[in-house]
Amino acid sequence: MQLTRPAHPRKPRVTMALPPTWTLFGDDHLPHRLQLLARMIDRESARQLAEQSGLTLAEWRVLAYAGSSERTSAAEICAAFDVDRAEVSRAVARLVEAGLLRREPDEANRKRMMLALTDPGRVLYQETRTRRVDYFRQILAPLDPAERERFDEMLRRVALKVDELKGC
Repeated sequence: MQLTRPAHPRKPRVTMALPPTWTLFGDDHLPHRLQLLARMIDRESARQLAEQSGLTLAEWRVLAYAGSSERTSAAEICAAFDVDRAEVSRAVARLVEAGLLRREPDEANRKRMMLALTDPGRVLYQETRTRRVDYFRQILAPLDPAERERFDEMLRRVALKVDELKGC
């Protein structure tokens, strides 16, 4: 299953190398490298999602979050991914229009609409999730299981420190 979009001319696939700014600031700018790496992964993910599923990165985030929970709201998705409300709103509208997501009233709060995947949305979510998991396994393949576990723990500690230093 794939979300259909108007055809655009295909760009030739370019092999990504490390950005020229990877070493620009030296070893004391590891957070800069993390930002560059995140952008590299986002760009490749966006390309793969468009090619394989017809989704944008924003649409995939909405579909993935809705697929991992029975019902959710746009506000919950914004908070989960720390993204702009308008971006999520546009993605929700496109997914609803494509029949992949439905809006349902929240019985507990009539002002809030809940989001849930439709059957075709669940199929696309499962197919796309399988491909995303495969891609993430590929990019982590150079690390053995113990290294992946240590890397994850180090990232978690850095993330907690960033959160602790908010507003300093």
